[in-house]
Amino acid sequence: MADYLINDEKTTSCASTTMNEFDTAVAQLEKIKRDLDNLTEDGYNTPAAKTRFKPFVEDFCKGYRSVVDGLTGISKYVDGVGKGFSQLDKDMGDSLTK
Repeated sequence: MADYLINDEKTTSCASTTMNEFDTAVAQLEKIKRDLDNLTEDGYNTPAAKTRFKPFVEDFCKGYRSVVDGLTGISKYVDGVGKGFSQLDKDMGDSLTK
């Protein structure tokens, strides 16, 4: 039989911290993306930059979007685990008094 140890304070805290750090990371990645976009517009705009560098930057942006989506999913999952088990525990306790 499995043992379960769920600390709703820790899961909520971790989900919140993850999202706060996530927001900071996204802001930094968005700035990097803007800087690279600006660079390819008027700071490094050569035939080679257009055919090699710009597609490389676009791939980077797709990759970081996957990371962003993954972190959002992880945070929501962790938050849901804590809330779900907390609610289950409450419901089980409430069922004893009915």
